[in-house]
Amino acid sequence: MPCDIAPTGWAVEIIENISDLSENDLYEVAKLCNKHLVVIFKNQSLTIDDQIRITSAIGKVKLDHGRNQFEKERTLVAPGVLRVTGEKNHTGKGGLFGHDEELDWHTHHTSAKFRYPFVWLYAVKGSKGSRTTWLNQAMAYDDLSDNMKQKVAGIKYASGYKSGTFSDQQVGHNRINYDNPVPLVHTNIEGKTGLYFPFLQAFDIVEGATKDEWEKIYNDLKNHVLQEKYMYHHDWEDGDLVISEQWLSIHKRWSFPHMNTRLLHRIAFNYDKAYK
Repeated sequence: MPCDIAPTGWAVEIIENISDLSENDLYEVAKLCNKHLVVIFKNQSLTIDDQIRITSAIGKVKLDHGRNQFEKERTLVAPGVLRVTGEKNHTGKGGLFGHDEELDWHTHHTSAKFRYPFVWLYAVKGSKGSRTTWLNQAMAYDDLSDNMKQKVAGIKYASGYKSGTFSDQQVGHNRINYDNPVPLVHTNIEGKTGLYFPFLQAFDIVEGATKDEWEKIYNDLKNHVLQEKYMYHHDWEDGDLVISEQWLSIHKRWSFPHMNTRLLHRIAFNYDKAYK
């Protein structure tokens, strides 16, 4: 399967139509995503059925989006497929994160005991001129001093969601999960070690440091990871597909004044079939 490395040197662009790939090729896509954290396909033409079929071939898709009326009426296109848009649907409601302002650094469901490790974003329409940036926190970890690596090794923190942190749009209730503290250092299924540090979703220290020590480590790491060399900027065009690993990368959508006409499809899914 031919692939080119994007200009950043770490995100991978695959020069294929993903809908034409065999199951074994899709498993390789999953493995590339775990190795490189971001995989890009350009110029795709995908139906909703295509998107469900492809993600389901790689692993289990998150289907439990209909737990509340907000998700049923506002975001759901099909089981597992969410609308990321300000465009109103047949119920008169905009989709997930449809505000024009930036959607700051975040990752998928940090506090969940079981996390779906991939997120699929497919640009359906109106995406040109918008930008999403990914941070490679495996590269950032590699560049830490030995002393800092020792400091972060045993740290666990409580993660979750607070309105007004990475988004002003209310998404469910504020929640911080103290019952499932997460390690600051994570090694993924491909043996890649890095920081699991969605800093706008990382709250109280639970283990491995005092409150004062955590505050300093938190600020030092935040300044460290926000270096340009760890970023991949994706300037969207319709037909773009980006799949990202959700342990060692975080992402941010920059402000865009046309969210009422921009539509992305979002799917959270696992890679369990690729590693069976």
